[in-house]
Amino acid sequence: MLFRRATMMRPLVSGLALFLALGGVAGAQNTSQVFGKVTDVSGGVMPGVTVTLSGPALLEPRVALTSVTGTYEFPGLGIGMYMVRFELAGFGTQVREGLQLQGGFNAQVNAELQVASLEEKVVVTGVNPIVDIRSTTQGTRFNVEELQAIPSARDVFQVLTQTPGIAGDRQNVGGTHNGQQTGMFSRGAGNGQARWFVDGVDRNDIANGRPFVVDFNSVEEVQVSTGGADVTMQTPGVFVNVVTRSGSDAFRGATWLFRTDRALGSNNVTDDLRLQGANSGNPLVYTNDYGGQLGGPIKRGRAWFWGTYGMQNVRLGVLNYYKPTADCAPVQASPLAHSFANVIDCLNVNKQDVPALGSKFNLRPFAGNLVTVANSFGQRVETIRGADDLHPTFDTTNKMTFVKKSDSTYDLGLRYWNTGIWDPSWKFGDQHTVSDRWLVDVSFGHHCWCDSIVPQTEELRLVQPMLDLTTGTWGRSWSDSSIMLVTNNTVDAATSYFLPGRWGGDHSFKAGYKNGHFGEVYDRTYSGHAQAVFNSPRPLPLFSTPFTARVIRDFITPAFLDQNSAYLQDTYSRKRFTAIIGVRWDRQVDHVAAVSVPAHAFQGQRTIDGTPFNLFPAIEVPTVRAGVVWNTVAPRLGLTYDLTGDATNVIKGSYAVYFDQRSAGQLSKALNPAGSARIDLGWSDLNGDNVVQVNEINQSLIRSVTGFDPANPARLVSANTVDSEVTAPRTNEIVVGFGKEMAGGFGFNASYVWRKYDNFIWQDTVGLSSADYSAVPFTPPASACPSGARCETVTYYVPNATLPSAYVVTNQPDFRHVYNGLELVIRKRSSRGWMLNGSYSYNTTIESYDSAAAYEDPTNIVRRNGFQYAPAGGIGGGGGSNLAGIPINAKWIAKLSGSYRLPYDVNVAATGDLRQGYPFAQAVNIPSRPNRAPAIAVLLDPVGSKRFPNFATMDFRLDRAFNVGGMKLLPSFDMFNLFNANTVMGRRTNQNAANANQVFGILAPRIARIGMMVNF
Repeated sequence: MLFRRATMMRPLVSGLALFLALGGVAGAQNTSQVFGKVTDVSGGVMPGVTVTLSGPALLEPRVALTSVTGTYEFPGLGIGMYMVRFELAGFGTQVREGLQLQGGFNAQVNAELQVASLEEKVVVTGVNPIVDIRSTTQGTRFNVEELQAIPSARDVFQVLTQTPGIAGDRQNVGGTHNGQQTGMFSRGAGNGQARWFVDGVDRNDIANGRPFVVDFNSVEEVQVSTGGADVTMQTPGVFVNVVTRSGSDAFRGATWLFRTDRALGSNNVTDDLRLQGANSGNPLVYTNDYGGQLGGPIKRGRAWFWGTYGMQNVRLGVLNYYKPTADCAPVQASPLAHSFANVIDCLNVNKQDVPALGSKFNLRPFAGNLVTVANSFGQRVETIRGADDLHPTFDTTNKMTFVKKSDSTYDLGLRYWNTGIWDPSWKFGDQHTVSDRWLVDVSFGHHCWCDSIVPQTEELRLVQPMLDLTTGTWGRSWSDSSIMLVTNNTVDAATSYFLPGRWGGDHSFKAGYKNGHFGEVYDRTYSGHAQAVFNSPRPLPLFSTPFTARVIRDFITPAFLDQNSAYLQDTYSRKRFTAIIGVRWDRQVDHVAAVSVPAHAFQGQRTIDGTPFNLFPAIEVPTVRAGVVWNTVAPRLGLTYDLTGDATNVIKGSYAVYFDQRSAGQLSKALNPAGSARIDLGWSDLNGDNVVQVNEINQSLIRSVTGFDPANPARLVSANTVDSEVTAPRTNEIVVGFGKEMAGGFGFNASYVWRKYDNFIWQDTVGLSSADYSAVPFTPPASACPSGARCETVTYYVPNATLPSAYVVTNQPDFRHVYNGLELVIRKRSSRGWMLNGSYSYNTTIESYDSAAAYEDPTNIVRRNGFQYAPAGGIGGGGGSNLAGIPINAKWIAKLSGSYRLPYDVNVAATGDLRQGYPFAQAVNIPSRPNRAPAIAVLLDPVGSKRFPNFATMDFRLDRAFNVGGMKLLPSFDMFNLFNANTVMGRRTNQNAANANQVFGILAPRIARIGMMVNF
């Protein structure tokens, strides 16, 4: 009965495939292909040869006949080991075994057949091409062997930092940052345009780069692309696809346990660093990493399953948060008077748990068709989040946990799936092989990043936080409670078609279509309805000089983006020449849904002069649409030439245009009168309790305002506008390179990369230009500057009149970034017991303001124009190696990793990272400017001219496998930060502050991990 139903389904599926192919399709960018040519001993092409491709990843063999030009192609392949068989009556059979295919790679496998009387069968093993002659895409791939063999924190994001040229915003030492998504910066692009996929499912949060969770042991391969004209890449940022494991006809499973413990660690905080503010850091107490997985057949040859569960427990000591015991009280009072070990022992522990649960089911209802259903649930739960020297007490930190649908007052309806367990992700896919030349793939994906970040207790939600502007230190409570529902729902379809022997060569077409609906709903309430802001100059104690009452409106922003994309690409091959010609189209439009915002708690109460507070009334806001549709057309061109005809010496070049993806509601938020809104008002702390009461607020003294018009706070139509001609930010890229395959499995690649970023979007204040500012010299008083601080005279600018609140969202004129880079990569594939990956990158990205129209406030322009572009690193801090707020820019980056099998099957492996230190942006803080201008930090040096020390670290691994019965036991020992480096990663930059130049982050100390993996 099953066979009969499958037979009846074939016409339906074939018809669906034809419809999708004719309509254009998308999403095949993560698959690979095997292609080649069959000739006889004289070099003549051989049509009609039967080519059979088989392997565990394929689940069923695929068969093709060579064309009139002797060529064949197998597209849409997953990663894994394959065998290629060539057969033709009258000729000897040739078999190519051991073809290890990595994601996104086009493997050329040619064959030369001899007549049967001379050779019946020829078997060739270990055929693994290194140079891809059909692609100019640049990046790297980490297969399961490398992921498991190379020392790492067993965190996908930490592994990605081994990609050539990528700079990260934190350094994960043995698990200190597991579960936190590392910001990745490459080729002058910021982290905001990076694209993340798991099994092709879109997991992006364009606005915030929020983390997603995937179990490390479930990963089969990680594919990282940094550019090179692939038509499937929309944006200029790093493109990452994580491929998870699948079941097969053989039952396979594993279980594991890894432990990193402070007892196996060292101390790298010297007395000198403690005096500079490092004190204890956030020491790693321990990590546990445990779980199991199982996969195999439900029905052999027909249906398969795979499932996994993993848990990581990370325990960190919390900076300046001490245990409330009698023994620890004197340590808390004077930590520098006690030993480092005593300080560490007295720190309370932050608990981070990172669970991950996943499954995948594959079904072959009939020959040539494969159905996939996959799901995963993951979460990062943290008890004491954000602790550092600027959030020095438990009450000023927050906690992160998963959120249930009922926690938010906004209903996403069918766009939001919440099963009540962690962040959900789903994929439903169907791949159909129509013929030996035509493949169609269609899928639906869903992902929700559904988390809450809240104060430590319910009571603290009612407590006003304090902020001292001079040092940036917070007190009393965490600032807000945030519920975040970030959803991605996508439909993808993809097709590829091989058309040989036309127009002088062979054509490999691929086309795609994608429909995406992206949502970002932020439900945010502010603790105590206001923030008490101080400006306490040194040597006065913190929170001693009241400065302003910061009143912030609670808000809900249900923002959405609808996107349609399509692409078409032809890979044309003729003899040694290949041209990759493509074009992609993206249509993007956003809106903000209707919402009700209640009145602020201060509304109607009497202020200091007796007038009622009237700035944040209740409002009902209808759906807001900017009405601007982006229709972008991006050409792509890649050229390769095989110098020697054997794919061992290949010249490559490419040209590409990329356009940014909007974040949800990016343009429409400007027109939303109920979005984020804040006003800084005069404040006299009449009763001296350091708490803002309404009767202490001077409503007529406005220091700064964002997000609304204080002259008309109840208006339902925003005073802001969106330029109807505003277009998407654009990147032009040119890459020229050379790839070479050498003896012994070595490959070398050299590339020069040029990029130009322009057409940026900014908020152009109505009626304001740079000519409307005047220069003001300022020398900080000596009393405000501690020893060693740079209190030089600086020049800042103030507006000549009150700043208007209205702005226009438009393209920023005469502003650009230009990137020039050189990348050298060497790679030795795993063979003869060892493998190696190494890279060196030289990078420079210059920020240019070509006229006075490119900026409004001239402050700092002289320090930025013509100097390095350096976007800020991740928010938060306190992780010891987190580069919170530090500009990310390294002109040179070197990376090396490898493994070697010693006698007695002992494996050793190591990774090394070396780069230039990131910029140290020392500045003089101007906490107050007239005419509603915000506070500003005036840079003392051109960006990139003064830097932190160069960074260098090495990790080491030792393991040895044992076979016991039907099981393979793999005990391992890893050592992180092998030489116990204590490189300073971050210092406080404000020079006219008590904490000037104090260390807030160093590289975490050496620590070891022991583990056991059992495979069966």
